[in-house]
Amino acid sequence: MKYQGDNYSLYLTGFYAKTQEQNYEATTQNFFNREYEAKGIELESHWALEGFTLDGSLTYTQAEIVKDPLNPATVGHTPRRQPDFLYSLTPAYTLGDLNLGTNIIGVTSSYAQDNNELQFSGYTQVNAFVNYHLSDNLTVSLNVNNLFDTIGLTEAEEGTVPANDVIRARAINGRTSTLGFKYTL
Repeated sequence: MKYQGDNYSLYLTGFYAKTQEQNYEATTQNFFNREYEAKGIELESHWALEGFTLDGSLTYTQAEIVKDPLNPATVGHTPRRQPDFLYSLTPAYTLGDLNLGTNIIGVTSSYAQDNNELQFSGYTQVNAFVNYHLSDNLTVSLNVNNLFDTIGLTEAEEGTVPANDVIRARAINGRTSTLGFKYTL
């Protein structure tokens, strides 16, 4: 469903997907032969008024492992790293040669592995940007990613906490900043 006005738009998409995976995971040395189903809804929006814009999206996904002949215990579980909700919001303002804003992205909790025993907390990451056109040909920009230095885990090798309490996980990047100059001919 799509709806557009003079200064706004709203898109709503429902989805249903069936897929399968036959794979080999080198880190665990396990073979996979699975079928998945996922259904959900995605909402995207845009709004603009006198130099201010607001873009946003929200996706709800209900995913499930529906067949696994090699590991039947995972049937009915949520696939690894699949949050129920993903969202983003980008407010920005332009005044003359100045453009500034933030980008907020986040996810709700998800499972580290398909056994659904180890769960990662959801997180929200805030990024900020400022661009200034010094002249027709020269723009300076400052970007700060993960402004509040949020910790967000995205995946792990383990599906449960081992006896040594050490989990090998990957995280989003910590706070990073860039200052750039762009010159166009």
